[in-house]
Amino acid sequence: MTTTSHISTAAIGMASRLSISNLQTKLQVAQKELSTLRLSDVGLSLGYRTGEAVSVRQEITRLKTITDTNSIAKSRLDTTDVALKGMMDGASQFLGNLFLARNGGITPGALADVAKNALSTLTDASNTTLNGMFLFGGINSDAKPIQPYDSTPTSAAKSAVADAFQNAFGFPQSDPAAANISPADMTNFLDGTFKDLFEGNGWKGTWSNASDQNIKSRISTSELIDTSANANEPAFRKLAEAYTMMSDLGNKNLSTDTYNVLIDKAMALVNAATTDFTRIRTDIGSAQSRIQGANDRMDIQVNVLNLNINSLEGVDSSEVSVRVSSLLTQIETAYSVTAKIQNLSILNYMPNS
Repeated sequence: MTTTSHISTAAIGMASRLSISNLQTKLQVAQKELSTLRLSDVGLSLGYRTGEAVSVRQEITRLKTITDTNSIAKSRLDTTDVALKGMMDGASQFLGNLFLARNGGITPGALADVAKNALSTLTDASNTTLNGMFLFGGINSDAKPIQPYDSTPTSAAKSAVADAFQNAFGFPQSDPAAANISPADMTNFLDGTFKDLFEGNGWKGTWSNASDQNIKSRISTSELIDTSANANEPAFRKLAEAYTMMSDLGNKNLSTDTYNVLIDKAMALVNAATTDFTRIRTDIGSAQSRIQGANDRMDIQVNVLNLNINSLEGVDSSEVSVRVSSLLTQIETAYSVTAKIQNLSILNYMPNS
């Protein structure tokens, strides 16, 4: 017994519509690939190599994240260097005033005012912020590194200096009896009790809230470096010591010889502080250079990885353009055929009665 399949215009039309739907899906995929120049479905197209593509993209993301973080570290270093230069310029100007004072070119009272202003400027520079973070606080970047010396109520540092002077000489700095302090006694005070106020716990307990530990930044996949400075460095302490001794040790009442002891000691401290600031700025410059070098190397790595990812996920724009054109032609043809099929009717082939 022979069987035949039922063929109808409805069945043919349904098949045509399914063909059009399939072609439209392929067209969407091709158009997406043409606009992105990337495989529409990476997993489907690459199969077992999908993991390789994912790993490459993760590495690109990691390198770009480090580069973005480096821009923050670079801004911190740039601003830090500007602040340090300002401190060094202030120290240089103060040293000139000390030379003048040594030769009688500026009175003790006038120099005390200069030193007081210089100490205030040093404090302000030490408390420089960037994006709400204190640059010279070390890892304690949320706390003001240096407390103002002249403040209300009286600062711990000012009280400590007053107490040290009183204990050493038996009277306050403003007492006219300061004229009787000998050069030897002043030298012993400066090299002993007074110096201790600017070292170790004397400094941290009265002047500084900074941490000795600087901020570290990972500037590449293999480099971790310091990207900050802190106000506990010797440069800050020596400069603060010089400014304080010239502003708040009863200079106006001292004998000439004793006053000269102060000036000579302050000169030595300022010179030493300048050398220390130069070292800090050299370290800052080295960190800036290393960040730039790391960024350059990572840019090269990202470029290589992008070539790798393009070889895995990229598509040929010419090939995709041809595919899009071909699919559009097929869809137009399918629509035309479908329209003709839908117009077919048995009534068109029946004789008129």
